[in-house]
Amino acid sequence: MNSLAQAPTAASAPRCPECGFAVFNRRYPKCESCGTVLPESIVYSAVERHALLAADEEQALKRSRNEKAASVTTPGSLDDGLMTAVIGLTKS
Repeated sequence: MNSLAQAPTAASAPRCPECGFAVFNRRYPKCESCGTVLPESIVYSAVERHALLAADEEQALKRSRNEKAASVTTPGSLDDGLMTAVIGLTKS
């Protein structure tokens, strides 16, 4: 698993130097508690954010493909297929 994709735990999460708030969203450049700009050592770089975005998009595409594949079913027999077709025609 990619180390960028692993969510930190409360104990391992970096902390805001101003208020001590645990920083779980390292894509956002400010502390979500006090609004202080976080040091570059805490937030993801532009390259890391781009890699995360690409990975998120790839996962969404895979999910979409899996959902489409799961929704397509083949009838068990010719009778089932005909009944499904008739029901589909009568609903529209």
